[in-house]
Amino acid sequence: MKFREFCGRHRKQCILVAVLALAAAVVLIGVIWYFVLHDTESGSTLQGSAGMDVSAVSGMDLSNAVTASGVTSVGMISETWEVEDLSNVLYVEEVYISSSDEVAEGEAILKLNEDSVEEARELLEEALREAELAYRTGVIEYQQSLITAEYDRDMALANAEYAQTTYDNTVANLASSVERAQEELDEAEEQIAEYEELINSGDYYSYYNVAELKALYDDNRELLNYYVDLWDLDWSSVTGGGSSMGGSSMGASAGSNDQLLVAQEIYAMLVLNEEDYEEALAAYEDAVQNAELNLQSLQLSLSSLKEALAEAQENYETQVLQAKLTLESTQTNAERAESDYETAVEAAESTYESLLDDYEDAQENLELFESTVGDGYYYAQGSGSVLSVTLRAGSYLSSDSVIFVYNNSDEVTVTVSVDQADIASISVGESVYVQSDESGLYSGSVTSINPISSSSSRASVTYDVTVTLSGDVQNLSSNETVTVIFGVSMGDAGTFEENGETESSQGGEQ
Repeated sequence: MKFREFCGRHRKQCILVAVLALAAAVVLIGVIWYFVLHDTESGSTLQGSAGMDVSAVSGMDLSNAVTASGVTSVGMISETWEVEDLSNVLYVEEVYISSSDEVAEGEAILKLNEDSVEEARELLEEALREAELAYRTGVIEYQQSLITAEYDRDMALANAEYAQTTYDNTVANLASSVERAQEELDEAEEQIAEYEELINSGDYYSYYNVAELKALYDDNRELLNYYVDLWDLDWSSVTGGGSSMGGSSMGASAGSNDQLLVAQEIYAMLVLNEEDYEEALAAYEDAVQNAELNLQSLQLSLSSLKEALAEAQENYETQVLQAKLTLESTQTNAERAESDYETAVEAAESTYESLLDDYEDAQENLELFESTVGDGYYYAQGSGSVLSVTLRAGSYLSSDSVIFVYNNSDEVTVTVSVDQADIASISVGESVYVQSDESGLYSGSVTSINPISSSSSRASVTYDVTVTLSGDVQNLSSNETVTVIFGVSMGDAGTFEENGETESSQGGEQ
């Protein structure tokens, strides 16, 4: 029942609900105003321009909020070339930046060989032509599929008027036997193809993040070795008597206690990285082994499935000739005709939309190519201090290449784990608050949600959500523990604005 119809029949109840809602809104506005005014008078507002004080959170309505804790990450950005379907085509003639350089947005980073640029353009243009041709052909086939589906439906309905009774059981049973045998064979062949693809493609390796975890372990190990050598630390002090992890061993610690604590924290993180990597590697190897066993079992059953299908087809061909179309059979076919028609239409639309997506993707891919390297140069997409350059003169720029990594202190992110019971209420782009015990309250937005669970436990499934902070984030440091508050609208924090300042803060500073 629509709301207007309900209120028409229950006018008194609707008026009562409206009055209660208005009263609740008045109370909420009063509470928010009280906390804003209270914070202004007590001086517990912004810490400079960093954010609101911890006490300001009490002014929010957190009844529907979801909270999660994580640590901040400051400023490391990888610039990646996002053009697809190009590998070892674009030859790099010159690289204009190196580590520690300052790079500005729009600055030329790479010079590419003109011939290789033209070759890549031709490849992308050919891909676009093929996608366009496939799309135009698909439009015709889509129309034909609709006509065929409608014809099949109408014929099934017409045949119901001329059916004979003896055909129902004969055709239905035999056709069902052939269909079941064909489905079992098709399913086995599809599963064989899927297992072969999984085993040969390396999807399991990517699924369990083996390479990423190994790279994270290697990076942290290299970082630990660097600081141990830099600060002249004793490895036994850092690891509690463990291995030097590839670094030099010293007889006594020459570093300060703070330096030793930092090294010990990195070592503890490294131990966790190693455990995560080994667990992922073991899971990957188990998955591959199970897939190989299932593949062997399916391959052994394939011969018997083919024999069963041949036998079912032979029975159908010999016995269906002895029967006539019956009323019951055609009525059954007629009942299925509409759903078969809808299924055929959905399949045709799905194929058509897929071809259209491929065509549009090819257009966007070529446009991205022209906008990024069409003139033979690649330009920086952001500004900052260069940390590393992954390409060099004589190398190739290919799809998904990481060109360089730079540091931008104006960008602060935090990644938190959210329980599966709450993840559905969070979406990319929504506004959030980030509470720091050290520097106050900040605004931010959800920039990514990992669709793959970040936990290995079935009892507690969580997903990683990355939030990018906005406003003045200079007071935040890397690896600072913060709390992210989801599900609270910007109005719930009184006069808090996206730049991290409030009117109450200005009053507190006067």
